[in-house]
Amino acid sequence: MLLALLLAPALCAAESTVGSNSASAHLSFRVVIPPVFRVLQVTPIKEGYQYRVWTNVPSILLNGIEYRFNRVGETLLTIPAPPAGVFIIHGL
Repeated sequence: MLLALLLAPALCAAESTVGSNSASAHLSFRVVIPPVFRVLQVTPIKEGYQYRVWTNVPSILLNGIEYRFNRVGETLLTIPAPPAGVFIIHGL
């Protein structure tokens, strides 16, 4: 009788199947880099002002005009002179 109980499948026994010893998970990271536009130098020129700037964005919007850059990083930006009687105040 004891032998019959040992040979009979246990009703509450756990059964391992293919893949039961493996697990998978998904992990992702999100890095948020805020936009930066920094004026490094201002040079008055005949046509207006030439700004040496550093930025990590491909374009900026100044007074409703979009200025696009060839690359992110340090670049020169030329802004035409304003009409007579208009003052531009900028700081470094």
